[in-house]
Amino acid sequence: MTPTIAITWISYALVLLAISRWANNGNALLPGKVGVVVQAFAYMATYISAVALVGFGGLCNKYGLQMLLVAAGNVWLGTWFVYRYLAWPTRLFQRKYDARTPAQLLARAYNAPKLQVFLGAISAVLLIVYGSAVFKGAALIIAGVLPIHANTALLILVVIVGLSVMWGGLRGVLYTEALQGAIMLVGVGALLFAIFKVVGGPLAGMRQLAELAPTPEANRGFLSLSSGSEGINILSLALVTSVGIWAQPQLIQRHFALSSRKEASKVSPLAMLALVLVVGGMYFGGALSRLILGSEIANPDAVIPTLVGMLLPEAGQQIFALAVVSASLSTASGLLHIASGSLWSDVLKLPTHGEKSKMTWRFMVLCSVAFCGLFALKSSSIIAMICTTSWSLLASATLAPYLALLLWGPRLSPGTALASAVSGTLGCLAWYTIGYAQTSIKLSGMAAAGVLGMVPPILVGTLCSAVCIAPCILLKKSTIAETGEEV
Repeated sequence: MTPTIAITWISYALVLLAISRWANNGNALLPGKVGVVVQAFAYMATYISAVALVGFGGLCNKYGLQMLLVAAGNVWLGTWFVYRYLAWPTRLFQRKYDARTPAQLLARAYNAPKLQVFLGAISAVLLIVYGSAVFKGAALIIAGVLPIHANTALLILVVIVGLSVMWGGLRGVLYTEALQGAIMLVGVGALLFAIFKVVGGPLAGMRQLAELAPTPEANRGFLSLSSGSEGINILSLALVTSVGIWAQPQLIQRHFALSSRKEASKVSPLAMLALVLVVGGMYFGGALSRLILGSEIANPDAVIPTLVGMLLPEAGQQIFALAVVSASLSTASGLLHIASGSLWSDVLKLPTHGEKSKMTWRFMVLCSVAFCGLFALKSSSIIAMICTTSWSLLASATLAPYLALLLWGPRLSPGTALASAVSGTLGCLAWYTIGYAQTSIKLSGMAAAGVLGMVPPILVGTLCSAVCIAPCILLKKSTIAETGEEV
């Protein structure tokens, strides 16, 4: 390792810590005033993890440009729709109820203290375990580009992220994520430019992809959506990653930084552009990798690292490694922050004001980062399963009552709101266990027949949650129609 490379990585860590200290506003759970550019890049960086850059980017080698449907869903449903219809109403309700976390927002709106504990508990557990996978992936990346052991890299990462979250609170997390989002743009841009140089540019690359023979994964060619189960898989992936994020607590909390509807309208195009360049660029480059690597690489996770090692010089490889690590750490800091906040404010309901609260906040972050590190040291199929299903479980528990609040206001009774969250979680878990073929055959040996077995668990869970809500909403709307006033 050259001195320049060592200085680059050390400087990266020190800058993250310095930004966290500088950005601290004395409130661990609320961001205060944050600029539009910072909000946009922070949203993108929290949204996109190394899984998208490396894992999904590698899948594009098999599926081709149909994976751009996932990117389009992320841009339009996961970003434009969120800032057009959800972000500012969320901020208004957060301000009205003086909420510190998304769980507290729903609980206060529906006067359901048990709902806060339930949502806070599943958020903390699922996001800590999910965060452990993010940390482990980042540690493996660092161990691959620097001469240090993966466990040493893991220790360094959990310390850096833990300190930045502990010192900076939500405001510090937003600023460090914005920096990491900018680094992601540079890294993806460098790789995409190198790919274009080899294939002759984007248009030439698309013409060459069109000439390739169809495969089982791209059975209509590499420029079209596949028919049958493969096409359904792509659409399901777009749904989970674009609609499932509406109710992710680490992303909902970003709306707390908005100061006006006008500001939300300014954040949206910047965040959309950043996602187009990072996710769209990565998926486009992953599809073009078929022209460079062929079909010899069986493991999709090896596609992007192979391209980086083949096309970029050493400096470029380090830049891309920084981009992937930034994607991991930006996600990890958001997950660690909301997990710590959920334990602190929602589950244990400790004081979040006063001098004593600083010590309890630091202790919660310490506990969360310790659990993340310990889980990351393990290699368990159960942990892996929770990591892959956490978004669906959280969305199933939260999406229906969250959207009901934004659409109709706090009309649900406390019992209905809690029943909706619990039934959504249980319905999603049940479908993973006995219905969804990709997981249920391994877990229970059974699955729903035909196309039904391909229905994403997030749909089943959200439907179960919505069924609990529907009678209450319909009854209240009927009462309003009859009396002409809210009840």
